[in-house]
Amino acid sequence: MPSTFTPNLNLEKPAHGERVNDWNEALNANFDAIDAAVWRVPVRTADPASPADGEEWVRSDLGQLRIRVGETTYKVDLAAV
Repeated sequence: MPSTFTPNLNLEKPAHGERVNDWNEALNANFDAIDAAVWRVPVRTADPASPADGEEWVRSDLGQLRIRVGETTYKVDLAAV
């Protein structure tokens, strides 16, 4: 079975038994894609009082990762990860 790829960042998901001798190439490419995607979004240390519609930002100074997209703020407790 060949590798599959994630829909948003096109990260490679090798099939079982694939990339036995070169797994690091796919892993490193995936990390590079994640790094590039994350740092396109501004990092904040305070929640804006009234963020603009569609504004995206990340906040991680409260033991939570907060991602604001449009009118919704998504929060992940970092202690649970």
